[in-house]
Amino acid sequence: MKRLKIGLMAAILLGTIFCAPSQKKITLDKENDPQYQYEKAVLAMQYGLPDEALKYVDLALSLDPRHFQSLSLQGLIQLKKGNYAESAAAFEKCLEIRTDVADTHNYLGQAYQNLGQKDRAEEEFQKAYALNGNVYAAYNFAQINYEKKSLEPALDYVEKAIQGSKKEAAFFNLKGIILNQLGRYSEAVSSFLAGLTLLPGDVNMNVNLGITYVNSKQPDKARETFEKVLPLIKDQALIKRVKDYLEAIKK
Repeated sequence: MKRLKIGLMAAILLGTIFCAPSQKKITLDKENDPQYQYEKAVLAMQYGLPDEALKYVDLALSLDPRHFQSLSLQGLIQLKKGNYAESAAAFEKCLEIRTDVADTHNYLGQAYQNLGQKDRAEEEFQKAYALNGNVYAAYNFAQINYEKKSLEPALDYVEKAIQGSKKEAAFFNLKGIILNQLGRYSEAVSSFLAGLTLLPGDVNMNVNLGITYVNSKQPDKARETFEKVLPLIKDQALIKRVKDYLEAIKK
């Protein structure tokens, strides 16, 4: 028995001696792998730690400056943080590597849009939509056209967005806004109601619905909508606006 124990201890010791360097090498190899660093960044994002994720992304890009996934994640994080110039730079580098990813064009368009570069944004949204019918690119393109007062093209593209996905309340809200501007009030009401089935407590959409009821001369429905949404509003300017509508309805 004593000899058996010594043999077992020797085996454990030998295993430690011969396995440890191999494990250490594997660990070092992983740390030098940009994909491994990118995956750690993704995990950090899942835990809501964008700044930590950026550290891993930066490390991944120091290992491979053309690591597409890391550049894309870097651009997305910077976009969410409101660092639009940094976001645009990252997505531009992505497009130097691949031009066939619709999301890259769409996100770059969003960065350009927030930088006030409307023409460049419009171009990227068109490219994204042409690649795969990207619904978010269609929605963003509709927004740009609405801001330009090009209401018919805006309506066309927001309808394309809705055809691609009927699960986005924002799509129905924008469609309702455009239809209201066009004087097509009953259709606008239907669009807002469709959006509110997806997001019932949305303040802006409820206010937009109330305004459309006012425009379509349905004061009772307008009052009911405004009174329902008023306690949910936090913005003081919007509170005043809704109260002014209610006063006007009473008169």
